Amino acid sequence: MADRYMKQFLATLEAGVAKLYGEVTTTTSGTIGSTSCKGFTVAKTAGEAGRYTVTLADKYNKLLHCGVVVVGSADAAYTSAKGLVAFLRNDTVASGGKTFDVQFCDTDGSPADAELEDAAKFKLEITLKNSSAY
Repeated sequence: MADRYMKQFLATLEAGVAKLYGEVTTTTSGTIGSTSCKGFTVAKTAGEAGRYTVTLADKYNKLLHCGVVVVGSADAAYTSAKGLVAFLRNDTVASGGKTFDVQFCDTDGSPADAELEDAAKFKLEITLKNSSAY
């Protein structure tokens, strides 16, 4: 269970829920330029195309959900299929770990792991089970 002061989360049937939010901006070839995350860090996974390792600051009992969205430019068309879809890999949270991976892939033809566009931004909303007491 996270040992931080958590704000009360209302209007859910699931008790003991914690939500964390963050934003990552890349530079070139998926390299991280900056992050703004509370309660976790994000690092580019070495040797893997389009993969980022999320490390939670505290232990939780279960990863309930992770929403990931790529933020496009204000008006210009997003002309590439690179890195538009994200899914999760290597979730260690339920087994006492504090990491999982976010994997981006392309949507053009046969999906394959892919880097994000240069200077891309993505946002994360992580929902966790904070305690097994409920």
